[in-house]
Amino acid sequence: MRGQTQLCSLQQSRGFAAMAVVAFHLTIMLTLPRYLGQEIFADFTRRGNLGVDFFFVLSGFIIAFAHGRDIGRPDRLRNYLMRRFVRLFPVYWVYVGIFCVLVAIGFGTAATLPDTAGHWISTVSLIRLDNFVFPIAPAWTLVHEMAFYLVFALFIVSRRSGMAAFALWMLGCLLLREYPDYADWTPRTTYLSPLNLNFLVGILAFYGWTHGRPIVVKCAFVVGLALLIAIYALEAGGMLYSRLQIAYAVAFGLIIAGAAALESDGQWPSKVRLLNLIGDASYSIYLTHIAFLGLLAKIMMGLTAHMPVPPKLFYISVFVGTVACGCILHLLVERPLVEFFRNRLAGRSEFPLVQQKAS
Repeated sequence: MRGQTQLCSLQQSRGFAAMAVVAFHLTIMLTLPRYLGQEIFADFTRRGNLGVDFFFVLSGFIIAFAHGRDIGRPDRLRNYLMRRFVRLFPVYWVYVGIFCVLVAIGFGTAATLPDTAGHWISTVSLIRLDNFVFPIAPAWTLVHEMAFYLVFALFIVSRRSGMAAFALWMLGCLLLREYPDYADWTPRTTYLSPLNLNFLVGILAFYGWTHGRPIVVKCAFVVGLALLIAIYALEAGGMLYSRLQIAYAVAFGLIIAGAAALESDGQWPSKVRLLNLIGDASYSIYLTHIAFLGLLAKIMMGLTAHMPVPPKLFYISVFVGTVACGCILHLLVERPLVEFFRNRLAGRSEFPLVQQKAS
């Protein structure tokens, strides 16, 4: 089954990562005085932002999975770039465009619009030019994705050149070792962030899955979970995240490789429709969740003025509503838009754009 065109375990794990990020931001939001002013489920969600670390590892795995056979084949470069473009930009442009229009007409209390040509270029191209905060805040992670896609393109042009460029990039990220605050990201700290090492871990996880002994790789899932729990305990005990970031990435890589091996052996619950839907919708959920969290929290605050709503029910309602809205956007906007561009570009490409969820 290693020749299969999609892995439900990857989609489902992507959905769990997106929900972890949603839960993390919701807990923070509800501590604000204009909402509940208290922490809800903080013991379970305080490190939900590790979903971003997981996303980066998963991206390395997915790109190797979807394009590993393109390495050293420059004739495949155009197809690769088109597939990456279709997966990343059209949906993002629609969401950021709608968001900017809403902010311009007065919606959004904390959001800001790009105010210089450089900021607009960064917003549209996902290439960081300064420490600009993107209109859709989670888009900062797409800058890392964009950089990884472009560097991986060098592998397709030339295996040797790609290897050299990627090795130099990873070395720079390893040597810099800076973890700035969210608003202090610069081009240097973004493109040389240790978080980019997660892409390498994902690629290694893919090759571990494809070349390792199946019985051993399947055990990697349990080993990865155990390692994740141990690392989390160390951080809870006071060890700095900066000293544990790579260990987290390794744990996620083991989990991903193990999940892929289990699914390949028919031991993964791949037919759970709700999990598959959330996984498919993870990009829409991730990009829009902050906006929907704010909107739904305001609606719930209005309800509390007329009837008592327990804080935990408040939290669950906003969380479920946000995930549901992301799924609806996926069905009504993201999926039709991606299929439209894939069909249009496939007709112009020498190679068909494979309908591959994992890509």
